[in-house]
Amino acid sequence: MLFNTFNFWIFFAVVFAFYCALNHRWQNRLLLAASYYFYGCWDYRFLSLIAFTTLADFYIGAKIAKTSEPRQKKQWLLLSVVMNLTLLGFFKYFNFFVESAQTLLSNAGFHPAAWVLEIVVPPAISFYTFHEISYTVDVYRGHVKPARGLIDFAAFISFFPQLVMGPIGRASWQLPQFENPRRMTWDGWCDGTALILFGLFKKLCVADLLAPMATQTFADPAGCSPATLLFGLYCFSIQIYTDFSGYTDIARGLAKLMGFELIENFNHPYFSANITEFWRRWHISLSTWLRDYLYLPLGGNRFGAFKTYRNLFLTMFLGGLWHGAAWTYVIWGSLHGIYLALHKYMLRGTKPAEIPPKDGFKNFSLYLLKVIFTFHLVTMTWIFFQPRSLSLSFQYLAGLWPFGLPMQSIERVHFDIETVSLALWSVAALVFLIEIPQYIRRDHCAMRRWSFALKTVGFATLTLWLIMTREIENVPFIYFKF
Repeated sequence: MLFNTFNFWIFFAVVFAFYCALNHRWQNRLLLAASYYFYGCWDYRFLSLIAFTTLADFYIGAKIAKTSEPRQKKQWLLLSVVMNLTLLGFFKYFNFFVESAQTLLSNAGFHPAAWVLEIVVPPAISFYTFHEISYTVDVYRGHVKPARGLIDFAAFISFFPQLVMGPIGRASWQLPQFENPRRMTWDGWCDGTALILFGLFKKLCVADLLAPMATQTFADPAGCSPATLLFGLYCFSIQIYTDFSGYTDIARGLAKLMGFELIENFNHPYFSANITEFWRRWHISLSTWLRDYLYLPLGGNRFGAFKTYRNLFLTMFLGGLWHGAAWTYVIWGSLHGIYLALHKYMLRGTKPAEIPPKDGFKNFSLYLLKVIFTFHLVTMTWIFFQPRSLSLSFQYLAGLWPFGLPMQSIERVHFDIETVSLALWSVAALVFLIEIPQYIRRDHCAMRRWSFALKTVGFATLTLWLIMTREIENVPFIYFKF
């Protein structure tokens, strides 16, 4: 069940109706049952896997808290981390490493036997694995107390609005929300409904409109002119943002309806003036997870400039690998690691540019140029994110330059002008009705703070736009495969 399907909204309506009628304890039991049903609709075979790791980490967290011996604490923590990473590595990366090793040996003149296992990757394993690792690490560090009850902990791990695509949960922030009674308010319901509307608009009216054009260009870069390739790249850059942030908005909206607060996962990243700021605004739950559980344990910036650059690169290299078992993701992460290291080197004693103050922009033209440059820097890396083939990625990159590799004289990729026009109008509506007002007010529900007349027009416009584009074929969420 995807958020953009009718079946999901029937499921949520039934769950929410019972949820409102129950007390706190029974609400958690309902959420656990609903979340496991939701997960089972994807692939019931892996329900036992998420149940096993949840039970194991609940027990390990309790043992860490009760053990006074530092060495034993570390052993329990190591058990949790090894268990979770082993399962993640086996299901997600086993064939990737085997195939890479076979290719390496073949290039060296050996002839290894070609074999792979038919491994199905469990849905959401990348997300709930990071949920659980952060829990046991935080219990070990003393940042959070162990969960009081198994039902509360299991409901936190499997919470269906965020289970499939995040945001990646932190026990220090979310677990108390499951252990204590929630308070549903009228404002929470209104904010939640607004976020759901924004998320559906981003997904259905923007991302799904741009998806076919991006897919066409990436599938056949040799049949495109440089201008067409650039247009397709812009389409994908906007698609992946609206697709993923749209999911996050819906997840946060659903949670708000039930009295929960999920972490803000996107904060208008394409308005960033440098690459460091971009990663403070893009996939925030992942970037902060990598910072707290990988970059800082590696040493962060505490041991000199060279090791700081090394740590930044390694963190983003592994962050790229987290996205999938393909060299394209490794290159994507490595490029961002290089960008961050170079930016750190360029700063040397100065502070990175922050969000502009509310009272207006200083040197607006320079700031705008930095935003445009950062957007294109990030957009170029998406070339290695969309296709699963390195050859297609390099072919796409070469084709962007008029004086690069020779292109075919006849362009085989053509776009429907009506679809392009509707997509451009949808992007304009996104920017002027959602993105800019939210960015200026620093409020993801900024439209709700408008005057009654203005917000009525705004919400009506987005709703009618959804109805107009509803016949467009639904496209699966990009990050679902991670």
